[in-house]
Amino acid sequence: MGIVSNIERYALNDGLGVRTTVFLKGCPLRCRWCCNPETQLFHKELTFFKDECIGCGMCAITCPYGAVTAGPEPDREICEDCYRREKSFACVEKCYPGCRKISGEDQTPEEVLSIVKRDMKFYLRSGGGVTISGGEPLAQPEFLLELLKKLKENWIDTAIETCGMGKREDYEKILPYTDMIFYDLKCMDEKKHEAWTGGSNEQIKSNLMYIAALAPKYDIELIVRTPVIPGFNDTEEDIRDICGFVKKAGNGVSGMELLPYHKLGRGKYKSLGRTYQLEDLLPPDEEKMDLLNNIIVSSNIACLKF
Repeated sequence: MGIVSNIERYALNDGLGVRTTVFLKGCPLRCRWCCNPETQLFHKELTFFKDECIGCGMCAITCPYGAVTAGPEPDREICEDCYRREKSFACVEKCYPGCRKISGEDQTPEEVLSIVKRDMKFYLRSGGGVTISGGEPLAQPEFLLELLKKLKENWIDTAIETCGMGKREDYEKILPYTDMIFYDLKCMDEKKHEAWTGGSNEQIKSNLMYIAALAPKYDIELIVRTPVIPGFNDTEEDIRDICGFVKKAGNGVSGMELLPYHKLGRGKYKSLGRTYQLEDLLPPDEEKMDLLNNIIVSSNIACLKF
């Protein structure tokens, strides 16, 4: 059994062809720019989209714990432990406009497989498949392994997106069932990495070298991805340092992709009752991205875009 945040069909940027992306909950990092904050914690959470609320008051009537008393906004101190309660998330059951939702659903690998198989014809026609993301998929290693096995038994192309913070033995177990890995390498400076993501990059760097050494054996496309965040890793020196490390990984790395910072996840923070830390940060412009992409090319690394 695993806890799944969302299953997104017809995804076009999470690998080759038309794909279905399965988002798992739970991540060891807390990146300031994270666009999927609902996947960070390892348990179910309440999301409340105020703009969709019609003020019917059913949430206050159905919640037995007094979390909705002063208007539609939930009392987050009460709600944060609701997943442990006997009548968890009762307010969602009769929320007619659907402004209250539960982020996270307990599912078996077989249940996820039954959903993703609905789009088999699109995978076959486009060369697509299923991408498992998060959160961090390796935070649920047993579930991830069983799901990957089920997918390969059904001849479905598999990809994972990882921050590199999984255990080495767990990576080793999933490699035979993985066709493509998108591996986040955010910054080479350990102190800066820890300040912006809440975790060290030592394990991330070590795991990248380990996976790169095994990628040719399992015929895995290993793509290093770097989110370009202004003020964190958007200088030419930052990207050169990352390219230098990737070069050390040898032919096991198929290429690199730079992802420009965006603000698409801001509304999710509000729905979770959290503050988005980078509200005033502006995305890098096209000229800046071209400059940084050229550094990848000049480093003789394949510069990719999905």
